[in-house]
Amino acid sequence: GGSSFMTSRRRVVAPLLTQSRRLATPFAVAPLRVSTASLSQTSQKDGRAGIESVAVVPTVSSSAEGNKAQRPVLADLGISSVAREWPKMLQPQTLLQDVSAGIAVGCVAVPLSLAIALASDVPPAVGLVSAAVAGVAGGLMGGTTLAITGPAAAISLLVCEAVHTHGLSALPFITLCSGGLQVASGVFRVGAVAKLAPTSVIAGFTTGIGVMILSGQVPKALGLPIPAGLGAIEVLQAVAQSLGSVNTAAAALAVGTSAAMLLLPTVHPKMPSALIAVGGATAASRVFGLDVATVGQLPSGWEAFGQGGQPIIMPPVEALPSLLTTASLIFAMTSVETLLSCTALDKMRPTSYKHSPDQELIGQGLANCTAAAFAGMPVTAVIARSSLNAKLQANTRLPALVQSAFVFSSVTFLSDHISTIPLPALSGMLITTGIGMLTPPELRHCYAVQRTDLLPYIATAGGMLTQGLAEGIMIGLGAALVVGDSTRRMQFQRAAFVHASLWSSAAGNASNGALPPSLADARAALERIGISGGSHQFVDTRQRALSIGPATEMWKLSGPLNFMSMLAIDDLAAAIAQQPGEGEIVIDVAEVTSCEFTGGEGLLHALADVGHGRPVVVVNCNDTLEAALRHCDMGGHVSFHSTLSLQT
Repeated sequence: GGSSFMTSRRRVVAPLLTQSRRLATPFAVAPLRVSTASLSQTSQKDGRAGIESVAVVPTVSSSAEGNKAQRPVLADLGISSVAREWPKMLQPQTLLQDVSAGIAVGCVAVPLSLAIALASDVPPAVGLVSAAVAGVAGGLMGGTTLAITGPAAAISLLVCEAVHTHGLSALPFITLCSGGLQVASGVFRVGAVAKLAPTSVIAGFTTGIGVMILSGQVPKALGLPIPAGLGAIEVLQAVAQSLGSVNTAAAALAVGTSAAMLLLPTVHPKMPSALIAVGGATAASRVFGLDVATVGQLPSGWEAFGQGGQPIIMPPVEALPSLLTTASLIFAMTSVETLLSCTALDKMRPTSYKHSPDQELIGQGLANCTAAAFAGMPVTAVIARSSLNAKLQANTRLPALVQSAFVFSSVTFLSDHISTIPLPALSGMLITTGIGMLTPPELRHCYAVQRTDLLPYIATAGGMLTQGLAEGIMIGLGAALVVGDSTRRMQFQRAAFVHASLWSSAAGNASNGALPPSLADARAALERIGISGGSHQFVDTRQRALSIGPATEMWKLSGPLNFMSMLAIDDLAAAIAQQPGEGEIVIDVAEVTSCEFTGGEGLLHALADVGHGRPVVVVNCNDTLEAALRHCDMGGHVSFHSTLSLQT
C-alpha cells in the first residue's frame, strides 16, 4: 500500500539526489532538483515501482521574476544609439535606392493622409502637415530603421471621437499629452508592456475600426447627407432608406477609386495605386465636370505650417480630467499600433539596427509632440507605408525623410491641385482600407491555435460597435482573461537535462526491454547518462532523432503560454542572451499547460531573434501543443520533437 510505496520512494530519491549533486554542472548555483515524475507506476511482472522519467534541473532561473538585468533609463532619449545610424543615410551605394523608395512612399502618403484626415473629421491640411513634420522626428529617432510615421486609419475613429467631444482646438493638446506619455514610457523602458495586449483583442479592435470606417464613408461615397452621431447599424439603415437620392457621379468615383486600389497592385506590386487611383478620379472629375464635393481650399504654401511655434492652447482646469482620459486612450492605442507594426516590419525585413520597442516609443512620442507643435493630429508608425518601404528595398532611415519632404513639397507647391481632389475618391480609398480591416490575418492565426480566442475577438468588435471604443477594448480584455489561463504564470529554468524516458537505457537484464526490474536499475541508468559531459542520442515518439551535446543550452518552461507570459518571455530571451554559445537552444515544454497565439508566437520569435542563427529545438510537445506552436512559427525557424526517449 501507501507505506511500502513511500519506503521505496525514499530508498531511491535520496541516492538520486546525492548523485545529482555530485554530477552538478558548472553553471548550477544551487542544488539540482530531481523530479521523479511517475514513481507510482508499477511493473506487473515483479511488483516493484519504477521511474518513468527523470529531469535534472538547476535552480539558476527559478522564475520569470527578477531574471532580466535592470537596464538604465534612456536619459539621452536614445540619441547615442540612433545617431550611429544617421551617417548611413548618405552612403553612395544605397542613396539612389533609398531616395526612390522615399518618393514612392510619399506618393502613397499624400492621398492617405488626406483620406485619414477626412475619416478623423479634421481639416485635410491637418493630415498633410502631421505627415510632413512627424515623419522626420519618427524617422530619425524611432526604434525601427524602415518605419514610416504618419496618420493611421486604425486610430482615425479615436481622433474623430476626441474632436467631437472636446473640439478641434483641443486636439494639439491631446496629441502633445499622448506624445509626452510615449516619450516617458520609452525613457523608463516600459515598451515591453504593450506586448501584453492579446492578439485576439487587437484583431477585434481592427475589425471594429474597419466596420466604423465603412459605416462612416459609405454615405459620403454615395453623396448622401447622413446625420452625425449615428451608430454603424443606424447608418446602414439610413443609407438603405435614402438610396433614391444617391449621387451617381460620386458613387462612380468612389467605386472606381476603390477598384483601382484593389486591382493595380496585381499588375505591379510596387505601383503607387493610391496616387494613381485618386489622380485618375480627380482627372475624370475635371474632364467631365462632375458635380461632387472636393477637398476645397487649402492654406497655400507656408501658410499650412503657420501654426508652428505658436503656443498650444491650455484647456481650462475643469476639462483636464476628460482630456487626459482621452489622451491616455490615444496614447495606449497609438503605442500598441506602433509596436505591432514595427515588430511585423522587423520580421519582414531585418536590418543591422536591432528593433527597440523603447526607442520606438521615444521616436513616436517626439513625432507626436512635433505634430502638436504644428497643430497636427496623433500619428503612429504605419504598417502600410512601412511595408511598402521594405518591399522597395530601402536600406536606411533616409526614405522616411524623403517621404516627409515629398508631402511637405506637395502642401507647399501643389495645394491648388490637391484642393480639387473629389471627396468621394478619398472615401473610396477609405472603403478599401476598411474592407481590408474586416478580416485581419491575426484572427486566422488565433483561431488556428486556440478556438476560444474567438470570444475576445467578438467581444471587442461587438463592444466597440455597441458601447464605444474604450468600452469595447475593456470588454475584450476581460474576455481574454476569462478564456486564458490567467491564474498561472509562465516560469522558466535553466536545465541540465531534459525530461526523457529512461526505460530504454536502464541497466540490468529486463526480459522485455519495457520496464527496468528495479528502482536501482533506474538509478544506474541515471549514472550511465553522464549528465556532466558527452553527447546523448534521443528519439521521439515519431522516430525523429535528436542529439544533445555539451554545447547544447537547455531550458525548461512550465505554465501557460499566453499574452500574460510576454514579459516572462522577454526575461527568458534576456537570460539566453547573457549566456551566448554556439550549440542548439533546446526548450523543454513538457510542463507547459496551454498555448494561445500571442504567447506562442512571442516565444518562438524571441528565441529566433536571440539565437542569432543558432538552431532552436522545442522538445516534449504533445500533439495539441505542437500543432499550436507550428501555427505560431510562421518563419519556420524552430524544429519540434514530441516525447523524447534516451537511446543507448
